[in-house]
Amino acid sequence: MKGFGRRLFIYMIGFGMGCVLVWAMFYKDGDRASWLPEGRVLEFLADTEVQISDELKCELECQNIPVTFLDSTFWANAKVDFDKSVKDRKPCPEHCIISTTKEGAKLEVYIENCEICIDCKDVPDATLRSIVNLSKKEKACDC
Repeated sequence: MKGFGRRLFIYMIGFGMGCVLVWAMFYKDGDRASWLPEGRVLEFLADTEVQISDELKCELECQNIPVTFLDSTFWANAKVDFDKSVKDRKPCPEHCIISTTKEGAKLEVYIENCEICIDCKDVPDATLRSIVNLSKKEKACDC
């Protein structure tokens, strides 16, 4: 019985060290695994300057949403809805991101992600395609 206790103790030390190593390798910020598909998409989009067209800037202004709504608060609360996303579109898939702004508005945004577009020199890395304000009914805008 004495040998079994020693082997169990050594096993638990190795198991604990392995758990710490996995935690340190796979959880970058501690709240989202950046190696999962959702984490990879959100990490790329948070680090990229998302291009917003003039038409969408007008729509944002009409709905009283600041153009700078894609800030750290937005990305910290963000979730990717893969059912609404067009993941298989080549070369730039479109992702549906649902999150809340620091003003409290719940938004559903569609962002075209050209992270893997190798031959697209004139295409920005990410472009805002559309926005849906889930917090309140959308106003009719003259954009």
